[in-house]
Amino acid sequence: MIYYLLIYAVLLLFGASELGIGPDEAQIIFSHSWFSKLFFQLYSFAPDEVVVRAPVIVVSLANIALFYLLAKRYLKERDAFLSAVLFSLLPAVLGAGVIINKAPFIIFLTLIFLLFFSYEKFIYVYAFLLLIIDKAFAILFLSLALYYFYSKKIWQAWYYLLLFALSIYFYGFDVGGKPKSFFLDTFAVFSAIFSPLLFFYYFYTIYRIFIKEKKDLLWFVSATPFLFALLLSFRQKIYIIDFAPFAVIGTILMVKLFLHSYRVRLPRYRKSFQYALILVIGVLFVNDLVLLLHSRLFSLFPSSVHFFRNYYEGKLLAEKLKMRNISCIHTRAQLALQLQFYGIGECKDYILSKRKGTIPIILRKGGVFAIYYVTYRDNKR
Repeated sequence: MIYYLLIYAVLLLFGASELGIGPDEAQIIFSHSWFSKLFFQLYSFAPDEVVVRAPVIVVSLANIALFYLLAKRYLKERDAFLSAVLFSLLPAVLGAGVIINKAPFIIFLTLIFLLFFSYEKFIYVYAFLLLIIDKAFAILFLSLALYYFYSKKIWQAWYYLLLFALSIYFYGFDVGGKPKSFFLDTFAVFSAIFSPLLFFYYFYTIYRIFIKEKKDLLWFVSATPFLFALLLSFRQKIYIIDFAPFAVIGTILMVKLFLHSYRVRLPRYRKSFQYALILVIGVLFVNDLVLLLHSRLFSLFPSSVHFFRNYYEGKLLAEKLKMRNISCIHTRAQLALQLQFYGIGECKDYILSKRKGTIPIILRKGGVFAIYYVTYRDNKR
């Protein structure tokens, strides 16, 4: 496991160094929330992409180790290692490990919860702390309430149902706006989170356990957010980061079901499972390679459809503006934060927009990336 963690750390460092700071990351760094303070301190120390993403990388590595420890409670040691590797190679887990976001921290705190779940007095206090930390844990509380109702432990069920209600009360729950179905969009996002073929097996695992097998804590923690997200998406667009960190923990269930189905068959009947495994892992590796080598794709596809396009915009613009000795400029809020990360401040002397102005700024990344224009403030009169 140690050697794998070292290899994975290299992959994360490579991904973090390749990618510019995106608009959501810049907003986190320069916001005033408790979550942003550490990232802002690191930015103040060294305004570098890898440095500010270091906490995310460290927590992501810790998650693999914790996931391995949790998997060992359900699987043999070698199978637990396979489960941890599969978990780490999920596109969402790999992608979340190289950008500033709260998903790795939610996974970390959830894994700690599951590992210490048998220590009841500690876990009740810990659950209350999770209520204070973030609204995303509301769905975890609902999962636990349903698990305890299923286990006929009513007192514990009502405790977690109370935490769920308090989370909704304090943080709110958006059900406003005109009802509109986002089911297919949500389904597609989950498919991208797991990789398409693996997602269908995850869906089958959740369904099979629901229909035929005993449902344990891990099933409820993984299945409830997934099914609740799909149900809610019939009405509105959901914030996927509030659901996906819990769903991916179900990787243990997938590995357990697959290996059981594989091993109960005679060797001559295992060929179809071997071919299916090779196909699924092959597609997963392709997804991961696309994530890690995404910058090379600018020469193959139009930049307008590149999924990491916004992460390069601020960095490329800052380089061009510095070449023209422009140290501050006025532009839209999100882009201004990205430019601020790269040392371009906010001022009214120049205006940056995509409408034609005095100085054209052509961004190139495997071709024409985007065209901006700089206008002197005096020209606005």
